Amino acid sequence: MFQRTSKAKSVESNSIVFSSTLQIGDCSYIDGTVHALAVQRRSEILYERDDEFSDYEIFSRPLALPIITEPIQMRFNHLCPFIETGHIYINAISTSSVAGLGNVGHIRMKSKIHHTRQLTDNGKSTQPDSTKKEE
Repeated sequence: MFQRTSKAKSVESNSIVFSSTLQIGDCSYIDGTVHALAVQRRSEILYERDDEFSDYEIFSRPLALPIITEPIQMRFNHLCPFIETGHIYINAISTSSVAGLGNVGHIRMKSKIHHTRQLTDNGKSTQPDSTKKEE
């Protein structure tokens, strides 16, 4: 991997969360993984048994990576040994993402998110059937 010196006058970010990376400078390998359950409901109630990753097949399914069949030819001409920038402002880096200034040899980022909306029916509880207690 070709190495250069990375220079930034300033870097500002409000938020870097959930397996995300702000990389300044060279790095050989970045690997980030996020598994998340996003449950939206009207009430702020936590149930005795909320959802778990094992409840959803998507989290146990292997990642389907595309197979590259065509040949890739690359040529580089690095005339300057510096990567320079002025001010960098980043609002947010989230959910297995990278903001980088520099070289990265290999990078793999994976994000699996299952979104569930539990809507109310005439103002009644949005408790899922699997967690309802018998009366």
